[in-house]
Amino acid sequence: GHTKRVTSAAWVPNASGLSAHIVTGSADKSVRVWGPKPANSDDDASVRAIGWTKLCIIKHHTAEVVGVAVHPSNEYVASAAADGSWAVHSLQGETVVSGTVDAPVSRIAFHPDGTFLGLGTRDGQAKIVDVKQRQVLATLDVVADAEGDAAEVNGLHFSENGYYFVTTSAREAAVWDLRKQKKTKVWELKDLAPDAEAEAAFTAARFDVSGKYLAVVADRVVVLKVKGWAQLAELPVGEFPARAVAWVGDTASAVVAATMDNSLHYYEPAQE
Repeated sequence: GHTKRVTSAAWVPNASGLSAHIVTGSADKSVRVWGPKPANSDDDASVRAIGWTKLCIIKHHTAEVVGVAVHPSNEYVASAAADGSWAVHSLQGETVVSGTVDAPVSRIAFHPDGTFLGLGTRDGQAKIVDVKQRQVLATLDVVADAEGDAAEVNGLHFSENGYYFVTTSAREAAVWDLRKQKKTKVWELKDLAPDAEAEAAFTAARFDVSGKYLAVVADRVVVLKVKGWAQLAELPVGEFPARAVAWVGDTASAVVAATMDNSLHYYEPAQE
C-alpha cells in the first residue's frame, strides 16, 4: 500500500461489480490504482472474498496528494496536490494533461461534462479550470475573513446539470450558480446543526445523481430537497461525528456516511 496516510479515495464504477477500480491519493505524493484480485468474480457470490491488488503507481506530484476525482467516462482520474498542481491520468497510469494553480489545493472535483475541474484551496477559494486549455476560468471567494483551518475549502461537488456546485468550509456550506459565479444559497452551522458542539464543522456535501437532493455533513448528515431547500431528514450518526457522505446506487436510493470512529453508516428510506 501507500507509505504514508491515505488522504483520498474514489471508486471507479462499471457494470461488472467487483471488476471495478479504486483510486487512492496519499501524503506519500503518489496516486495508486487498485483492482480486484483475479480470484474475485461474480460466478459464486456466496463464497467470494473481497480483495484488491495494486495495478499501478502514479508518481506525478512532488507534494502531498490531497484529492482524487473520477472522470464522468470512468476512464480517467484527476489528482491534486497541496502545492497547487493537478493532473489527469488514465487508469493505466499515464498522465495525459497537467497544470498548476497559484494556491495550495485542498479538494478536487470533475464537472459532469468532464472538461472542467473544480479545485478548492486552503486559502478559501474555488477555482474552475479548463482541463484541455489548462487555464483557470474563474476564481470564487468561498471563505472571507478566516484564517488557518477555518479558511480551507474542505468540500466541493457539482450537480448533475453542471450549472450548480456546492462548497463547504468549517463554518459555511454554500450552493453556487456557475453561470453567474455567485452563491445562491448559504447555510451557517446554526441553520443545519443548531445544537452542535462548539467544535462542530461542515466537512462535506454531495448532490445526488438527479440533482434533486443534497446531503450536507455538519457533524450529522442533513438531507435537503434542492427545490426550495426544505430539510427532509437529519440522519443520526451516534456518538462520533460524521466527516464524509456519499449517495448509493444509480438511483441514489440510500446514503452512506463515515464517522470519526472508523465506521460506515448506511441509511435508506423507511418502508411503510
